[in-house]
Amino acid sequence: MGYFKIVILLFIISAPTTSTFSQSSHFTTSDHWKNKRKSVLFGIGLTGFLGDIGGSDKDGTHFSPKDLDLNSTAYAGHIGYRFRIGSNFATKTLLQYGLFAANDAYTHQPNRRNRNIQVQTHLFEVSQQFELILARNEQFGSRHRKYGLKGFRSKDFQVYLFSGISVFGFIPQGRGGVYGWTNLRPLKTEGQGFIGDTREYERYSLGIPIGFGYKIGLAPMWSMSFEISYTHTFTDYLDDVSGNYYNNSLIESNFGSKAAYFADPSLGPFPELTQAGLARGSSDYNDVYLYLNMSFIRNVSFKRTNKTRRKHSR
Repeated sequence: MGYFKIVILLFIISAPTTSTFSQSSHFTTSDHWKNKRKSVLFGIGLTGFLGDIGGSDKDGTHFSPKDLDLNSTAYAGHIGYRFRIGSNFATKTLLQYGLFAANDAYTHQPNRRNRNIQVQTHLFEVSQQFELILARNEQFGSRHRKYGLKGFRSKDFQVYLFSGISVFGFIPQGRGGVYGWTNLRPLKTEGQGFIGDTREYERYSLGIPIGFGYKIGLAPMWSMSFEISYTHTFTDYLDDVSGNYYNNSLIESNFGSKAAYFADPSLGPFPELTQAGLARGSSDYNDVYLYLNMSFIRNVSFKRTNKTRRKHSR
């Protein structure tokens, strides 16, 4: 007998049994999402940064995932609240902190490596996201008996896409030479504030996150999710780099030797690459950051009473 015939036979045998025991085991119905409208979540994650600093060993990637530098991966943490609008839709409010890092020392692209800038950025974010659930099976089974055999049947998962809007504040810092981590914005490393030149950039901006998630049930009241997101921002200064080199002597005379160093910490073999007016970064593309998050989710739609506990322990 072929495999296909065996599968059909097993399905015919098990179909009525499954129907009978789904009721006695208290498997959830298709509208079980109504019992999970409200949930809180918390978790940790890894970060990636696509900006002007570091990146791959070639030009022209324009901050695409191909330019991601895994050596500069950092960490993040978050808390949030999720509300289920319908069977296939949800909204999520997220408070998130992320540390993003980049270092020209990790690339072998000549111009970037000679530039020799190392940065880390503290980012504090509030985002409102909308989830579209593509696939789901929200049957969280409990113990069942079949011909004297005990077991546990659980099919609780969701696959979803999400997007929304983020508001964030950021603090770029640099390190190098005799200096430890130093806030870069006050140093005006690209000549911000000089008459007729670039104005000082804002410490706050907006972003549009786009991502993919997978959620799996752990217990009747708990679940876990894994998400990867790509956030396009409306600033090019997450790493304090965007435009051209400014006259370093003017920076030093106006803002000090520390500002002059962080404006141009280049290694020295190619001084012609860091002259005033030449590209320090690229203002053609705004910065992008990524999260790979793991969350623990607690259903808070109703209290888990003794009756509920007995229901999920049969």
